[in-house]
Amino acid sequence: MRTLIAIANPDLRKLVISERAIAALTEVSEIDWVPVGESYTSEDLARDIPAYDACITSWRSPKFTQEVLEKAERLKFIGHAAGTVIPIVDESVFQKPVTIVNANSALSKSTAEGTVMMMMLAAWNCIPYIKSLQEGKWSQSSQEAVMGLSGTTVGLIGYGEISSEVIRLLAPYQMKILLHSRYCTEEAAAALGVQLCGLDELLQQSDIISLHSTLTSSSSGILGARELSMIRDGAVLINTARAPLIDEQALIDELRKGRFTAALDVFHQEPLGKDHELLRLSNVICTPHIAGFNRHWRSQQVEMVVQDLLRLLKGEPLHGEITLDKYRRLTPR
Repeated sequence: MRTLIAIANPDLRKLVISERAIAALTEVSEIDWVPVGESYTSEDLARDIPAYDACITSWRSPKFTQEVLEKAERLKFIGHAAGTVIPIVDESVFQKPVTIVNANSALSKSTAEGTVMMMMLAAWNCIPYIKSLQEGKWSQSSQEAVMGLSGTTVGLIGYGEISSEVIRLLAPYQMKILLHSRYCTEEAAAALGVQLCGLDELLQQSDIISLHSTLTSSSSGILGARELSMIRDGAVLINTARAPLIDEQALIDELRKGRFTAALDVFHQEPLGKDHELLRLSNVICTPHIAGFNRHWRSQQVEMVVQDLLRLLKGEPLHGEITLDKYRRLTPR
């Protein structure tokens, strides 16, 4: 067996490829690497792919174009050490005898942790308190209190690996969790200990609202002016998913009123310009798309897809397999 690791960026290699992953892969396969630090295109992949049974990719790896797939006569496995596979394959790959997996579980755990971090920052008024302390002002214990997490109602929009992990992380906080999703059954919700509800109900009842939907044509703009106006005063809105889930101008208009706080890790234009209004609003926390940056989980990404390759060779169930149905529900980028 022969595997091509199509990750050219040297910094990305250090982040996502562990020695343990390479050791495990070496036991079952010869390994070749694309040239480090050099451009490696789909044309290059089409030239090289006939010699390989498996290929490991990540962010900025070349796309498996129709030409690549036509020449990939030996290829049985693509392991994408990242999230959505849409940048590297289209639906035509599912007509080939190729198994596709990704490392979304690692990213999901990191993003869930980042989401809870943002909940903490906002619900504990951390940024205002830090700024006040820098200005020489101390807190007033006899006059002040923060919302915190315990005893609140949290509303999660979207059901998947990230929201499931958020639910697990929030378990100690004695809170009520509402969930809006077309894909979660009543049985699954009961097992998670959450309550399914409509979007309007969730927006009106939640102290903390967190978005976890994938970005599709049906979910784009799920929170517009009407929906944002339903958010209760003093609430917290968090988006670590995709910016287009929220109408940006409607969000800015509502935030100008100062009714609630937003904690945002994703934006319609990235990088976010230093003069963007969201950075000037005192009730907004902005971070530069870092929720997936947990060092431990990043280092697991290649190992996760390698472990699925080993399962495939043994005939065992795979953990991160992408079926055509899953593919059609993925975020495009």
